Formats: sequence, C-alpha cells, structure tokens
Amino acid sequence: MQQREMPPPPEARAVEVKEKVDGSRQTFPLERWLQTRDLLVGRWVADADNDFGAPAGLTSWGVWWRTRPYGAYRIHDVDGALLSYRLDAVGDVRIDGEGVRYRDLVLDARIRTEAGAPRVRLEDENELEAAAAAGLVSLREQRRVACTRLLFLHRPERLVARIDEAIEQAVQTVASGRGA
Repeated sequence: MQQREMPPPPEARAVEVKEKVDGSRQTFPLERWLQTRDLLVGRWVADADNDFGAPAGLTSWGVWWRTRPYGAYRIHDVDGALLSYRLDAVGDVRIDGEGVRYRDLVLDARIRTEAGAPRVRLEDENELEAAAAAGLVSLREQRRVACTRLLFLHRPERLVARIDEAIEQAVQTVASGRGA
C-alpha cells in the first residue's frame, strides 16, 4: 500500500507515553491527526538523527483506542511504500489533551503481507514470560495478553482493516480542515 497524496500535516502535537512493566517510560512526539474520546491517531516522521536508526523520512502512524487491548503502528518507507504493521498488547489506555498514555504489556506482533496474505510474527514472548515470573505482569494482564495474542494470530485481516480505517478517517479529517 502506497500512501496516497497527503494533506499538509496538522500543527497540533501529541505525546505517546509508553509505560513499561519495569516502571520505565518512553515518550514519542507525534503529529496529532485525529483525536476523539476513544481514539488517537498520530504520526511520527523520522528525522536524520532519530534514536532508532530509521532513515530520515520514514513514517510511523500510531493508532490507539481507549477500549481495545492493543495499539498499532503502520510503518511506511521513505518513498511511502508500506513496510509493515506492528501491534503492541496494551492496558490502561488513557487519551487526553496531551496525547496517549498506556501500559505496554510486552507482547508485540508484526504483520506483513506476503503473496496477498497477512503473515504474523509474534515478538517478545520470552520477555513476557520472564516479566510474568518476576511479578511485573498481573494475572489479569496475563489473561488480557493471552486474548490479544489470539487476536494477533487469528484476526490479522480485521486488525489491519481497523488500523487502515482509523488512519483514513484521520487523513480525511485533516484534509477537510476539521483538524485533530
């Protein structure tokens, strides 16, 4: 999927705050493309000296729902070509005037389309097991992650469609001048 012609990015900004199970936090500045009570769509554009070693101009759309057990990223190469989707199992999602804050529940998934079909690769399962054994992930959170894992593995088409719909809604909102 190529990104279509895009409107200029909105001036509104948001911050993504990822709270790790070990108590550490990561923050990411975003362009705020759409925000409602239950949804935030933001975009990160890599600059030349980013901390991730990504090429300048790579984009990552972030989509978070207050009521869903995952957050998602749609990652595009510098030329706009879709590289992959990455999903995080999350809990305690809060969307407010600053942006989005959530608890990262360790398990991630990558979804790539190969031969027309989505291919799912789970990541960090060993780290999740270690965190659970160390008491950093509650039983309730472990059950949430188990259900989210099943979504990742058995509903990738639905997840990708939901992510794409949210991003398209955000782009249309900005293009129409209604803003974030």
